[in-house]
Amino acid sequence: MKWIKYDVRTNTRDAETLGEILEECGICGYEITDHVPLTEKEEKKMYTDIPADLGPDDGSSILTFYTESPENAAKDFFSTGSSLRDEELSDAPIPAPEELISSIMNKIEKRQAFLPLQTPEITYCQQDDSLWKDKWKENFKPFRIADDIVIKPSWWESLEDVREGDIVVQIDPGSAFGTGTHETTRLCLLSLRKYITPETTILDAGCGSGILAISALLCGAKSAFCLDIDPAAVNGTLENGEHNGLDSHRLAAMHANILEDSDAIYHACQPPYQIAVANILADVIIPLSDHIGKFLDRDGIFISSGILAEKAQEVEHALTRNHFQIIEKNTLGEWVSFVCRKNKVNTGTPFS
Repeated sequence: MKWIKYDVRTNTRDAETLGEILEECGICGYEITDHVPLTEKEEKKMYTDIPADLGPDDGSSILTFYTESPENAAKDFFSTGSSLRDEELSDAPIPAPEELISSIMNKIEKRQAFLPLQTPEITYCQQDDSLWKDKWKENFKPFRIADDIVIKPSWWESLEDVREGDIVVQIDPGSAFGTGTHETTRLCLLSLRKYITPETTILDAGCGSGILAISALLCGAKSAFCLDIDPAAVNGTLENGEHNGLDSHRLAAMHANILEDSDAIYHACQPPYQIAVANILADVIIPLSDHIGKFLDRDGIFISSGILAEKAQEVEHALTRNHFQIIEKNTLGEWVSFVCRKNKVNTGTPFS
């Protein structure tokens, strides 16, 4: 698949206005690259690690966007982040780069009649996605997540640092969250390991790549039922299960939103579960704590992670409000994980 990459070089003052012009031209997805320092509020909103140094702010800004190349023979729908193809899913011809740039420049000239807008430099080049779509794999290598658990990318053929008795988990995260390298995944997995028995059944709410459920099964759990709002994550979980020799009797996955469809999910799966795990975000775990109890067995365990330290108290209040007894509070870096037990007075479930 071939794409046209466009770079609009401007300054930070004009970047927002140029973004509006791109949207008027049907480009509703673009990336802004600059060296403006992040505010403290912006840093706190970020879920992944923040670059240590963005470099000196020189006032420059680059808006980057992509369109499908007019040369592509196949006209199947591919999401580019641009309504040039996404809006109507039609067979309308993709404009040539010169034509699109001319349209953008015309709109810029009209704005310049009443705005002190600097004329940007617009360049483009053709890219083949085979050159970069798997580029991230170069940085995902086998690693040890616990004393006897090794995470191995599914495409990695051999392992050097594997000891007798190690559990090797093959994972291809694809577009889903969950390689095991993030602190939140480690917190969940290390807690899960403590409570797994051969009879343990697990509900994974927000499964991502399926790394937690699959690791738990390879550590000896009986079965796992996974949920995610992203259908790609559900497919990825099942594919990763196959990579690890897990069939449908031990691993199942469903595309659903437990906050909106908890009753339908309840009837579709086979509760009660001994353990429920959710590695999501504090703002999701808080409302989730209102629902998760009904899926758990008497004295069932709920493990939650993805919680920034500053949000930990809010999550703790939500858990105790829903009659969970907190038995562990673990931290790793800026992240917190709770392990709590379903109290016998926990309401909303026939298993209490």
